[in-house]
Amino acid sequence: MIPATYVTLDQLPLTPNGKIDTKALPAPGPERPDLATSYTAPRTDTERTLASVWGDILGIDTVGIHDNFFELGGDSIISIQMIARAKKFGLHLTPRMIFKHQTIAEIAVHAGATTLVDAEQGRVVGDVPLTPIQHWFFEKELPAFDHFNQAELLATDALDPDVLRLALTDLIEHHDALRLRCENGDDGWRQYLDESVDTDVLDVHDLSDVAADALSAVSFGIAEETQNELDLAKGPLIRCALLELGATRGQRLLIAVHHLAVDGVSWRILLEDLGSCYEQRAAGRTPRLPAKTTSFRAWAERLRGFAESDAARAEFAYWAEAKPGGQVPRDRDGHNDLGSASTVAATLTPDETRALLRDVPRNFSTQINDALLTALAQALRDWTGDDETLIGLEGHGREDLFSDVDLSRTVGWFTSVFPVALRLAPGAGPVESLDSVKEQLGRIPNKGVGYGILRHLGAPDVASVLGRQPVPEVNFNYLGQFSRDLPGIGRYAPADEPKGHSISPDGMRWNVLDVTAAVEGDTFGVYVGYSTALHDRETVERLADGVIGHLRALIAGSAEGAADSRRTTPGVPLTDIGDTDMAAILKRFSI
Repeated sequence: MIPATYVTLDQLPLTPNGKIDTKALPAPGPERPDLATSYTAPRTDTERTLASVWGDILGIDTVGIHDNFFELGGDSIISIQMIARAKKFGLHLTPRMIFKHQTIAEIAVHAGATTLVDAEQGRVVGDVPLTPIQHWFFEKELPAFDHFNQAELLATDALDPDVLRLALTDLIEHHDALRLRCENGDDGWRQYLDESVDTDVLDVHDLSDVAADALSAVSFGIAEETQNELDLAKGPLIRCALLELGATRGQRLLIAVHHLAVDGVSWRILLEDLGSCYEQRAAGRTPRLPAKTTSFRAWAERLRGFAESDAARAEFAYWAEAKPGGQVPRDRDGHNDLGSASTVAATLTPDETRALLRDVPRNFSTQINDALLTALAQALRDWTGDDETLIGLEGHGREDLFSDVDLSRTVGWFTSVFPVALRLAPGAGPVESLDSVKEQLGRIPNKGVGYGILRHLGAPDVASVLGRQPVPEVNFNYLGQFSRDLPGIGRYAPADEPKGHSISPDGMRWNVLDVTAAVEGDTFGVYVGYSTALHDRETVERLADGVIGHLRALIAGSAEGAADSRRTTPGVPLTDIGDTDMAAILKRFSI
């Protein structure tokens, strides 16, 4: 009941009825959280640069050199953003470096130890081997392979369409994956990077005269048209629509990119670079973006070689282990198609979100993904009655497999998808369940990326064994943390505004339940996609509420000191372990 933060106001906002308007209360500022380590200011230029980068990305105004990255709310996706941002200032970091040293004081010592990275700076063209996730995609039965996109809708103000066109061309020129082309021939699908740069990818629509009650329908129609205009064979793989809504309603910018060229990490890179290109073009300058990192083509080629290595073969025993069936109960038998798709959502409060991101990892010596998967496994057990469950887990896939590869600023679809069998002890409480799940996730080699490599690029005998295993019906993906503002370009539009269908509505859903978690602004949310042909909304709402309830139990356990007896000293970097032990620890550094 003791507040963690105090905010001083000149006066309290009131509703027309004279009551306190809680929705108008400002969020707490970006103060440094209450850590066991005392604040120590940066001493060197490198430490000051890292502190500035950490503070900017984590939304904290003061970062000490002994503060632990994960206790401040960092995760593996944020670490990639931090690596890319630090690179702008001439600092070379790696995920391994961040996980091993964890504090600015320790990381700064090693930040100058650069490794020669394979990164072509010119326009990369030519054939590209299919990656595991792309093999997985093309094995699906889709009514329209061209219509499988990811899209973002931004709220913007006074963007100049001519300047925006130039910035989009700069973006396509710099990020090779946006020039990807795919063809289906006698030998199956092939892809290549085209030399030409698409320059006409933006349509401008004047909706200033459209009435407010008709605006949503008109915007949806434009979004549908935009989402249907991508062409794998001829291009482009990116289309945009700028909606001019009028002086008082601003603008909306819809950006649709085929999923083969983008993923969650890539969106962060693209939107940041688009904002930078727009600002520089608006100022009359030719945009200068940070240096390219390892190309998508080079990564795809390296994966083919890794699939034949002893290191990949050594993972086979783990992935071939027997797994549970993975089925979940149905309310009815039906057709699991996209036309029946729906979603329910459940959220934590901002205070609970801060505790989940900072207190739980610190007090339980764990990662955010461990806590989320523990809560999901418990909620599934509450529903099914089974202590064992099979979950399909998505990771960002940008793993430290090669010392000379840096993917921190590379755009493309890198996602890894792999099955995880989680077992909970009967009657175990939240802390005991978290320990168990954390240990089980710790057994996953190379954060799961090897499964897809063996399944789709490995030897036929290996691939066939993995192909006969049970398929999870529940899929989980933690997307990380998103700020609402996008410097130079705008901000994310409200989630209820129309973006059109990113995937052809004529197709089938691939999972029975799609569980996605993310932190948007200061609020954590869990979103469960399902089919109304299989489940009642009330059933799925109970599952989502169950996940939130189990997360609250972990938060309460952390606040009550349930982890005190088993907590490690925070902020102490793992500097005394060898490479072999470090490799074992990195196995569980998951998304």
